[in-house]
Amino acid sequence: MGLKNKKNIEDPEEPLVASQSTEPEIGHLSPSNKETITVTLHGATNLPACKDGSEPWPYVVVKSTSEEKNNQSSKAVTSVTSEPTRAPIWGDTVNVEIQAEDAGQEDVILKVVDNRKKQELLSYKIPIKYLRVLHPYHFELVKPTQSGKADEATAKTQLYATVVRKSSCIPHYIGCNHTALEIFLRGVNEPLANNPNPMVVIARVVPNYKEFKVSQANRDLASVGLPITPLSFPIPSVMNFDEPCISQNGCPQLSKPGGPPEQPLWNQSFLFQARDGATNFSEDTALVLEYYSSTSMKGSQPWTLDQPLGISVLPLKSCLYQKMLTGKGLDGLHVEQLPIMDTTLKTINGEAPTVDLSFQLLSSERPENFLTPNNSKALPTLDPKILDEKLGTIQESWSKDTVSSTMDLSTSMPREAEEEPLVPETSRNTEMNNYRRAMQKMAEDILSLQRQASILEGENRILRSRLAQQEEEEEQGKASEAQNMVSMKQKLLLSELDMKILRDRVQHLQNELIRKNDREKELLLLYQAQQPQAALLKQYQGKLQKMKALEETVQHQEKVIEKMERVLEDRLQDRSKPPPPNRQQGKPYTGFPVLSASGLPLGSTGENLPVELYSVLLAENVKLRMELDKNCHQPAPIILQQQALPDLLSGTSEKFNLLAKLERAQSRILSLESQLEDSARRWGREKQDLAMRLQEQEKGFRHPSNSIIIEQPSALTHSTDLKQPSNLEPLLPSSDTKLNKPSNPQKETVNSQQT
Repeated sequence: MGLKNKKNIEDPEEPLVASQSTEPEIGHLSPSNKETITVTLHGATNLPACKDGSEPWPYVVVKSTSEEKNNQSSKAVTSVTSEPTRAPIWGDTVNVEIQAEDAGQEDVILKVVDNRKKQELLSYKIPIKYLRVLHPYHFELVKPTQSGKADEATAKTQLYATVVRKSSCIPHYIGCNHTALEIFLRGVNEPLANNPNPMVVIARVVPNYKEFKVSQANRDLASVGLPITPLSFPIPSVMNFDEPCISQNGCPQLSKPGGPPEQPLWNQSFLFQARDGATNFSEDTALVLEYYSSTSMKGSQPWTLDQPLGISVLPLKSCLYQKMLTGKGLDGLHVEQLPIMDTTLKTINGEAPTVDLSFQLLSSERPENFLTPNNSKALPTLDPKILDEKLGTIQESWSKDTVSSTMDLSTSMPREAEEEPLVPETSRNTEMNNYRRAMQKMAEDILSLQRQASILEGENRILRSRLAQQEEEEEQGKASEAQNMVSMKQKLLLSELDMKILRDRVQHLQNELIRKNDREKELLLLYQAQQPQAALLKQYQGKLQKMKALEETVQHQEKVIEKMERVLEDRLQDRSKPPPPNRQQGKPYTGFPVLSASGLPLGSTGENLPVELYSVLLAENVKLRMELDKNCHQPAPIILQQQALPDLLSGTSEKFNLLAKLERAQSRILSLESQLEDSARRWGREKQDLAMRLQEQEKGFRHPSNSIIIEQPSALTHSTDLKQPSNLEPLLPSSDTKLNKPSNPQKETVNSQQT
């Protein structure tokens, strides 16, 4: 397959060649202070096509989010398929290492990339913090959705993978004496005659084999084949990764394909935790191995395995547990011939095939020795002759290679030897040899114990010296601690004094703040009380300005009246003079016509009337001048000072009295303003009439005596047309009235002024 040498910027990782091995080294733990995420990529179905519509040539890149963020290339890359396909089969296992302290924030990213175009076809992100340590998860990953709707091209795409999170130690659970059970499966012992394909094995430890058989008979999906957990994206919660503590179907683990088909060989180790009940040996617990053909994993549903080729069952009873504890160095057993039952497979000899496996119990959280093809041979060998499907009694016999070791154990465990008889001896010599060997073994044990005792004494001496050093260091530390305590007490006293000073300062500032707040409240109340007084003061000032303007108007009107009086007096003097001698008899004097109150000249019949009329007018003018003087000399309204207002308004009665006086003053001012306006209008009319008469007199216009009588009705009609008669003009007497009768408008004016 022609791999491209040019690397893509986004995905610089190149796929592995098909012949290159992707097997990780045998081991179930990660390096110290690190965690390892082991991902086995089984295959995929319905992969999307490339952007140009061509068939993809896929491989998978696995990396962490920190590597993705820093654009680091990942070494966890699978091999590329032999040809372009949308349903690839990989079967490769890759590892991703991260720091242990970053496991809570890191995610593992799975990318499916096209080999030719270097295009990313799919991408999945799994949070590492949701994965339980050393628990195998078999996932069916569904394409991530976008805005709640899946892409039509990838709506049916599934990626099948097994994910295992490994730490630097095996978790130790409370109530369990051991941490895990390790099963090492070597392979089939005899060549097979009718097996055309490699085989895969599903191993599980079930707590109750009888119930497991019933669920298998009922075709329960969790007990048949490899149960797959669907995982859709985005992941909603941690509940998708939740697993029960002890499952009826156990925690199945899948092996790699074993070949060649004639005699499959796996050499694979399975680790079952104590949390899953794998270390609880009882009458019903059993190890179940199911064998499947690797071709059964291909097709439209590749991980729904078909009928198994066979099954092997190893009962994990309490007596088997006791035998496991009698080994040297490792608490385990080796089974050379575990039969494969319920199978059509036959060996070349026509017998049922058997498998070779070993198992041991692990008590440490960080075990140093896991089972390998070499050290598994050192375990005591168990050769089961009869194994019933319903977990009958196990009949054991030790092989010839392990007879001596079992005899040595029989001396120390007589009860166990009675329960399970060994192979009978035929001669006394062999018995003596066995006793000699036992004595030799005991001597070796005594020597080893003495060596161990000497080693322990040396260790004790070292520990005692270390303890003495620690005691000296502790004494020095206590002295330094005492000094530190004294200095700390001094600092504490100083800090308490500082705190007291600060408290007093804070108290003083609080009191000052309270006084300032009270002063601010008083000023605010005083300001609020002065607001209406300021408004009244402004109003009074406006009234004063109006009064000044009225006084100026009145003074101007007085000047006008004085001028008019002087003119009238001059006219009266001219009138009182005797007429000239050249005056024609029967004609009136043309120098100054006799004027009526309306400005009309009088006839000869009323020559004595003008003197009386003018006297009346003069009397009215005197009265009006007296009233004006009285109004001018009236005292102005008293305006109180702004500072004394709050004291005068302390009582409600005084306030009401002042308000009443203010209203009366305002009404008085309004009446005076109206009277001044009316008098100004009348004076203006009178001035205009007098000016017109003077002009007529100067021009020489005279009216005959008979015309005065004729025009009297017109003057009367003119006077009646006015809405209100003038205060300065008395009404002219008609034929029914007299001239010396006082006019009514004067009385009305006086009454209005008194009110």
